[in-house]
Amino acid sequence: MPIRTKLAVWYSAVFALALVLFGASVYGIASFTLIQQIDATLEESASAIAARSMGGFQDGERVIRLPELDIFRAVVVEAISVDGKILASSMVSFTQHLDPLALKAIQSRPLAEQHPMFSIAYHPKAPPIRVYTYPLVGQKSGQLFGYLQVATSLEHVNHAINGLLVTLISVGAVGLIVSSVAGAALARRAMRPVERITSAAMEIYHTQDLSRRVDVHTNDEVGRLGLAFNEMLDRLSDLFRSQQRFVADVSHEMRTPLTVIRGNTDLLRAMGCADRESLDAISSEADRMTRLVSDLLLLSQADAGMLPMHRQPIDLAPLMTAVARSGNIVADGRVSVQTSITGELIVYGDSDRIKQVLLNLVENAIKHTPDGGVIRLAGTSTDTDMVLLSVSDTGHGIPPEDLPYVFERFYRVDKSRSRAQGGVGLGLAIAKSIVEAHGGDIEVQSTIGVGTTFNVWLPAYQPNLV
Repeated sequence: MPIRTKLAVWYSAVFALALVLFGASVYGIASFTLIQQIDATLEESASAIAARSMGGFQDGERVIRLPELDIFRAVVVEAISVDGKILASSMVSFTQHLDPLALKAIQSRPLAEQHPMFSIAYHPKAPPIRVYTYPLVGQKSGQLFGYLQVATSLEHVNHAINGLLVTLISVGAVGLIVSSVAGAALARRAMRPVERITSAAMEIYHTQDLSRRVDVHTNDEVGRLGLAFNEMLDRLSDLFRSQQRFVADVSHEMRTPLTVIRGNTDLLRAMGCADRESLDAISSEADRMTRLVSDLLLLSQADAGMLPMHRQPIDLAPLMTAVARSGNIVADGRVSVQTSITGELIVYGDSDRIKQVLLNLVENAIKHTPDGGVIRLAGTSTDTDMVLLSVSDTGHGIPPEDLPYVFERFYRVDKSRSRAQGGVGLGLAIAKSIVEAHGGDIEVQSTIGVGTTFNVWLPAYQPNLV
């Protein structure tokens, strides 16, 4: 998931959480405030009614007479005897307790613990009501002579609370949508400098142009990142140019004395005035150093993108046959080099360079294949506008831990054996550079005890693209 998407999601999530907390707080405070106002009204009403109500006996039973109060317009009042009988009601048609559960709860307590209480009661086909149950106790006698239940409907409160809830949800949803859009826009704007740095880095990678730099327009963390990236590019560019100059200078400086050494060695051999074995050793080392310098110069040219090549359409079939013939000569019967060609193998490139790659791979396979082994040089045309060349052997194989490094310069899997055979670890690096210069790719697959296969992918020749 892109960072800007994560930022937008987190921003929206935090804003949504804030909206939920704010809405819950507003809803809770509003509900509590409205209920408190109703409770205060019920409590005041109950106190006023209790103060002005009249009690007495009729036919041996205590009765409670409710006064005529204007407050009855807002509340419903019931006078209830000690045993739970309704003695008087502001609603003649109402014949049941406003909240029987609350009444029973108070009646079940001792007189000293019978305190007023609030409750919510539900009746069929009617909105819920808020009920205040109030024990009627004589001020002088301290005796309980009944209860008052004062109630009011919660319909208007519920409507108000529900309306507030709908408003909060609607406003919250709109706010969340707006915040999500704004968060995405802000995240995209905040990450735009990072995208420029990423784009510049990828362009530098693909073009291999270390002279390019990132445009820095901000003085924040991203701007400092861009400056650090540019400083790193400056350092890498200097190191890269120094390496190229070093390799090129060393190659050019060493070729002249090596040529002189080789000329004098040949002259001494022709004159016969020196030990032939020593001269042969000098000549061999001179040849080895010449190859090393030539390889280093070739790699330097490849790194600089200046590898000299003469491109033209090439039929790889005859070239592979010639490579196999040379391989059999080098193997001297110790191993067999066989070819296999499938389809039309025509590429656009430098035949000498491609032949150098194949010879390098075949000679490398000969060195690491035991006597009696087989090396197969195969060519196949594919359906992806690519030509596949593979060199397989039946050698000892390459350990898995060495596979990622076989194309690195001066890397040798069997270091002592390669040194004894004259190898310096540049052959595969050169092959990789030549293949990549042709727009292709090279890979290796190996199994210990079975063998190794190098696959070379080259773009097929397409006249309309040349």
